[in-house]
Amino acid sequence: MKTPIFIFSLPRAGSTLLQRMLMAHPEICSHAEPWILLPLCRLNKSEGAVADYGYSIGASAISEFTESLPNGSDDFYKELRKFSDSLYAKHCKNDERFFLDKTPRYYYIINEIKRIYPDAKFIFLFRNPVHVMSSMINTWSNGNLKGLYAYQNDLCFGPVALSEGFNLLKSNSIAVNYEDLVSDPNLVVNSICHYLDIKYYDSMCLDFSKQVFNGRMGDPTGVSDYKSVSIKTLDKWKLTFNTHVRKKLIKKYISSMDEKVLEVQGYDKSKVLQDIDLLNSSFRGCFTDIFHLLYCTVVWLTKANIFFGETVKRWASKKYLS
Repeated sequence: MKTPIFIFSLPRAGSTLLQRMLMAHPEICSHAEPWILLPLCRLNKSEGAVADYGYSIGASAISEFTESLPNGSDDFYKELRKFSDSLYAKHCKNDERFFLDKTPRYYYIINEIKRIYPDAKFIFLFRNPVHVMSSMINTWSNGNLKGLYAYQNDLCFGPVALSEGFNLLKSNSIAVNYEDLVSDPNLVVNSICHYLDIKYYDSMCLDFSKQVFNGRMGDPTGVSDYKSVSIKTLDKWKLTFNTHVRKKLIKKYISSMDEKVLEVQGYDKSKVLQDIDLLNSSFRGCFTDIFHLLYCTVVWLTKANIFFGETVKRWASKKYLS
């Protein structure tokens, strides 16, 4: 393995589709979603995790330990690279030139990844945030608004982090839009291959559905449902925001976004808002939407998903979190 490739994107932005297209190249290996660098880059950060040993205290100790190394935290990040390199390389069983790491929540650690892998290849995949929210509602919340509380960071912090990350890595990265990818996959994938300095094959856009990777993480619907690229996905959002409540919700969300964040990603805020204004909506289903939004607000404010979630509750009930 020469170097990893990182795809930076929001969840539900088409990263699994792009990943499978690139996996069709003989010089690229990948795995569903490694997530390996997220905890590693948080080792010396006092926030972002909970543990029974007192995570913030442990992070302070690790930070103090790494800063006392001969070259300080530089040594720490060099060793993280050696460790992750060895794991990436073990997946390259056919001596592939690149390992592709597609982990959407890496938007949290773009700065750290740049420090670990300044010479890596970075692909920023952007998608209209209206479409992203629509896909989250339909895929992870059974078509209703009840589960939106779980994706607050993805929807609010994620776009900002991605735009800031692209500005940071602009000279050493490539940016593509999901809308362009599904409209003209050959052109987009060809441009990525040019950036990676590898040969482009037409089969990358034709045979991507044959690419199978181990692991349960990733797109739960796209892998099984989509065997070819289709622009039909570009209009699905219109069916999602079909009530007055939902239309108001998505308009409020886009209105709250900094237009420069959208501009970096290739979207015109005024045009996005105009498209929302043109939506047809009705009162049907509004009562249910209001109830679900109230539910989301309560969960978000009380963090009930942390204290009452089944996985955490079972673990925490037996522990004293110091």
